[in-house]
Amino acid sequence: MKTLSTLAILLSLGFIVNHYIKYFVHRYDKEVGIPYYSYKDFKDFNCEDYSFTNSYGINIRYFFYYYANYKKDKIILFCHGMGPGHTAYMAEIEALARRGYKVLTLDFAGCGESGGKYLGSLNKPARDVIDLLNHLNLKEQIILMGHSMGGYTALNTLCLRKDITKVVAISPIIQLEPLLQLNTKSKFITKHLLRYERKVDREIFDINIPKYLENTTDDVFVIQSKDDQMVPYGMSLKVIEGIKNPHIKTKRYEGRKHNPNYTDNAISYMDSVFGKYYALLNEKKIKTDEDRINYFKDVSLAKLVEQDEQLFDEIVDFIEK
Repeated sequence: MKTLSTLAILLSLGFIVNHYIKYFVHRYDKEVGIPYYSYKDFKDFNCEDYSFTNSYGINIRYFFYYYANYKKDKIILFCHGMGPGHTAYMAEIEALARRGYKVLTLDFAGCGESGGKYLGSLNKPARDVIDLLNHLNLKEQIILMGHSMGGYTALNTLCLRKDITKVVAISPIIQLEPLLQLNTKSKFITKHLLRYERKVDREIFDINIPKYLENTTDDVFVIQSKDDQMVPYGMSLKVIEGIKNPHIKTKRYEGRKHNPNYTDNAISYMDSVFGKYYALLNEKKIKTDEDRINYFKDVSLAKLVEQDEQLFDEIVDFIEK
């Protein structure tokens, strides 16, 4: 009986991890129909496309984006959030490049144009960034910037790389345990998912971002909306606001949900477009790829991802100070 009981526990733990991989850290590719910018949509915008093999054998695609006469002393490394890779952030990347920066970005393993069967972990992207930095050995000052999981990735990388001293984190995950607990509603499941994450990469798992930020002399700018429905404010920006360190800058919005770098009009338009889209999916009125393409064909991508130019000016002031 004891052997059967042990076997049942092991099977249940395997089911938990497999479920986590299948439904949360699965492979992320572009969803048919949903529009994305290409660098070709912007006049005179340049892209250089490369690849390398990361430390666990996966082919990673990385990209440099820039306009002519970019600043030669700095590079912004942009870390994408959970989803189909960096092209979901082309508006953000272009807004930075338009302000004179060369922007380096990558698709994490299991995302977009990179290899890998699945994302697999919330900690692995930081390893991809560290591997990329080791591969390139850049001489310019590197500023890390990221959104959501990408913000978490940027902050984790900051904690491990002494050559990185400046980060902009938008709606970032700060700690895994409370976020997993919120989503699983189970201490038992959370415990075993944390054990899995620890096994994937112990060095990154052991990082305590709030503790690091308490005494750091690195400059960190954290931006979030209080009504963020993906990464709750109480688990992210509120934690950072409680840290008394002059090197930490924060900015809090109201009403911009998980994308505080978008304009209020963009947030409203996004709610309308995707609210109707998911309602039609649930009603099974959108079934095929053709249905998806037809739904989005009249959607204005410019309105959907309109960036808050004033915020980007503030980000530049932070970078240049």
